[in-house]
Amino acid sequence: MGRSLFENARFARLIFWGMVVSALFFSWDVIVDFRAHLVEQRAYSGSDLGHLIFELVAVIVLVFGMVLLSFYISDLRGRNAQQAEVLHSLRHDFDKHVQLQFRNWALTPSELDIALLLMRGVATKDIAELRNSSVGTVKVHSHNVFRKAGVSSRVELMAYFLDEFMDVGMQRGSEDDNARDAARG
Repeated sequence: MGRSLFENARFARLIFWGMVVSALFFSWDVIVDFRAHLVEQRAYSGSDLGHLIFELVAVIVLVFGMVLLSFYISDLRGRNAQQAEVLHSLRHDFDKHVQLQFRNWALTPSELDIALLLMRGVATKDIAELRNSSVGTVKVHSHNVFRKAGVSSRVELMAYFLDEFMDVGMQRGSEDDNARDAARG
């Protein structure tokens, strides 16, 4: 199904413009009614006054709603931009972290290539085909990577990086939250 109706930007714009049209209609109706009473020099009856007050309240509520919706959309756009920046930064940090750890483990160039392919979920047979080598060679290099990393499988290798990286992401997220809170207050 994808995104929900409330996450759809087109739907939000449609609602916003529906509010604009409604506010303009009610404003125009109030002006026409008020002008007609002035030109005819006629006093408002109870029902006419109730109708006028209802339309005035509708205009005020719609304008207030449009302002709030505009601020809300603007805030969401800002948060989206921040999250995109954090995600980009985390991806960059993840790549740097992986490369640094591979250097710390002193992986050979072949082991490094195979380790990256293992982390991407590429099957051993497919790695062998990509590298123009035998499955046995890939298994030997994989075993060496696991030994140097102190893990026993590709799942543990990926978990090693994900555990560390999730800690980094959570720290960065709380730092961003603290910075945002400090800016507000």
